[in-house]
Amino acid sequence: GNRISTGGNPPETPGSSYYAPEDEEGNATPYGDANGGIMNFIFRGGKTPPPEKLHQPGGPPTVVHLPQVPPTMKQTDFPATDREITEMQVIKSLIESYFRVVRKTFIDMVPKTIMYFLVNHVKDAMQNELVSELYRENEIMGLMKEADDVAQKRSTCTEMKDLLTKALEIVNEVRDYNTFSHNE
Repeated sequence: GNRISTGGNPPETPGSSYYAPEDEEGNATPYGDANGGIMNFIFRGGKTPPPEKLHQPGGPPTVVHLPQVPPTMKQTDFPATDREITEMQVIKSLIESYFRVVRKTFIDMVPKTIMYFLVNHVKDAMQNELVSELYRENEIMGLMKEADDVAQKRSTCTEMKDLLTKALEIVNEVRDYNTFSHNE
């Protein structure tokens, strides 16, 4: 277990972004907080704002400010502490969980993308092709022609309407005759 530290010699002045505060024994901590933990550094963003600025009513939620990634990294000969090992395992677990979520999102997006680009394109192209086949000039009369069975039904219905109209006229004449003869 070699530890990894930042390369180069960052300035260690209280105003700089690389300034590392000291822990209880007076040692500078590598993560920018008095507790010496990277989790505390990540989730607190290095410096903790005053409590009144943490969340203002009606304002946006607090943003986590992460430090700039050092340009180079190198291994050290110091063994990792139990806390650092635990923090590394937690970070590794969080990254693996994140990649599982990203993988599932991509798996879910594949059918949607296929549907959007392939199926919708085929649907539109097929509709255009069918409409162009349907409206050919030389086939319009054939398509507009009434089917034989429909023509037969229509003529039967027309004859039935004519017969029923004549029957109604006869019934009205009989009614009028009976009404006229009873009045005399």
